[in-house]
Amino acid sequence: MSTSSQSSAGDEKHASKVEVTQQPNEIEHQLSTFKSLNGHTINVVRSQDRQLALEQLGYKQELSRTYSYFDLFGVAFSIMGLLPSICAIFTQSTSAGASSSWGWLFTSFCGILPVGIALAELGSAFPSASAVYLAAWKFAPEKLKDVCAYSVCVLDSIALSAGACSVFFSCSGQILSCVQVAKTDFEATHGKKYGIYAGCIILGAIIGSFSGKISVRIQQIAIYFNLFLLVLVFIALPIGTKNKDIPFNDGKFIFGNSENYSNWSTGGNWILNALVPAAWTISAFDSPIHMSEEAVYTPRNMKRHVLMDPKASPAAFGIIMSISACGLLGWLMLICIYACMGPSVSAIMNSSYDNILTQVFMNSLGKKWTLAIMSLMSIGCFLMGVSAIMATSRNFYALCRDRVLPPIPADWLAVVNTKTNTPVRAMYGTCTVSLLLGLLIFQDQGANSLFTIAVAGFYMALAIPMLLKITYARNFFDKGPFFLGNKSSYIINVIAVGYQCFMIVLMMIPSVNHPNKEEMNYTVVFTFGILAMALSGFYLFMHKYFKGPRSNLSDQEYLEAVGEDAGIDAILSQEKVE
Repeated sequence: MSTSSQSSAGDEKHASKVEVTQQPNEIEHQLSTFKSLNGHTINVVRSQDRQLALEQLGYKQELSRTYSYFDLFGVAFSIMGLLPSICAIFTQSTSAGASSSWGWLFTSFCGILPVGIALAELGSAFPSASAVYLAAWKFAPEKLKDVCAYSVCVLDSIALSAGACSVFFSCSGQILSCVQVAKTDFEATHGKKYGIYAGCIILGAIIGSFSGKISVRIQQIAIYFNLFLLVLVFIALPIGTKNKDIPFNDGKFIFGNSENYSNWSTGGNWILNALVPAAWTISAFDSPIHMSEEAVYTPRNMKRHVLMDPKASPAAFGIIMSISACGLLGWLMLICIYACMGPSVSAIMNSSYDNILTQVFMNSLGKKWTLAIMSLMSIGCFLMGVSAIMATSRNFYALCRDRVLPPIPADWLAVVNTKTNTPVRAMYGTCTVSLLLGLLIFQDQGANSLFTIAVAGFYMALAIPMLLKITYARNFFDKGPFFLGNKSSYIINVIAVGYQCFMIVLMMIPSVNHPNKEEMNYTVVFTFGILAMALSGFYLFMHKYFKGPRSNLSDQEYLEAVGEDAGIDAILSQEKVE
């Protein structure tokens, strides 16, 4: 298919030159470009072998490949942790009435799923833990590549860190709710919340640093544990409601009840509180991408439809499966809870418990069963946090590898532990950031901002490469094994960008109309403030170090990894002009 001429093996300044007949319409003939450590610009034809494709992008394979597409589904599904997450957002959802279940269904499948599909295409095209920012760098105009990529790095990192914080914060709240059930005179203070929060993060970081084989088992346990929780509540709650002679709510109540516990109009309150809960729960679905360098791939079977070949794009299918499962199961769970909560919404909303779902369980199941279920949900929430901090640490490792931080700390953090084959240093860097962000717990609005920053920053980071893909890069964007075709891909990305812009605005609107300083939503301040400081730092000094993707392969290592024996059709190397 091609002929080659090998340059001198001892000359480290040159690489092989090979002539090739290009076939641009085939997946295996897409051209990638990166700079080696020696300053050479290297162009390679991308392989369907995802491990080989990673090395074609210029990165060493340092992490152990142990995750199947089902395991990556488990990472995202366990982060979403359906029942613990519903517990966390139930107050907001119920403040719009039982009909908020429609908002969950609409947001899940008309908004979040298109975003997930668009993200799956990006992750498939760039099989790296830093795929989102790599896509932004590749798709942006030449003069804006570095600043676009850096902006995505900052937004995605802050969103992931805030997401991990919000999960562990919810976990600490659920643990304290269990104590409240057992001891009615117990007072949950900010100090107690932060103490439990810090302990959960440190323990989660230790577990997340285990070897790949152990981590895979943890994800599998998390999948089945979360499913067990759902089945338990689906069975126990209706039985308990019937035994307590609490009347079941009918379909008119479940699908038509509307409430307004704010000073917004009823319609405005419904939009704010019925559409947002699903976005808070079904989030961090980019986690399979950040774990993609640990995924086991099978080359794409071109005889099958792309949707019938999940092993060729494990991260892509992990994203889509987790969103679909949580969208459907979450909707059914809300219907179940609203059917069993009793006819008085006010009685539930005015509960003395820190989490009002506890009141629903107490009414239907009694103290012992409520304590048991809440305890199990606390464990499920902790497993969510472990998955979240694992994905965050992989992203942190990948960004440090490309020197998003100054060289000395970045190079120190971008080291993989040789015993566990995991980025232990990046894990504890992530842990430190989470402990600092967690100090917002001591201010109620600051704590709420952890949730909104996690979603607003996340969508802002994803929207940048997706917007570039349908505008500037529309005629030359990269395609991976998972790609639905030019027309379908364009429509999906347009929907995804539109939904993300809409949801970013919703995340920054205060929960009450004409808020005072205690009621203000500070998400806009935190998100844009952090981004402004980061960009200031970039233009002042980080532009000297951050130049986009930075290969950690020498020319010789590159040739050994993707030389003629690997079946590469073309390798062109030329020295950088000094």
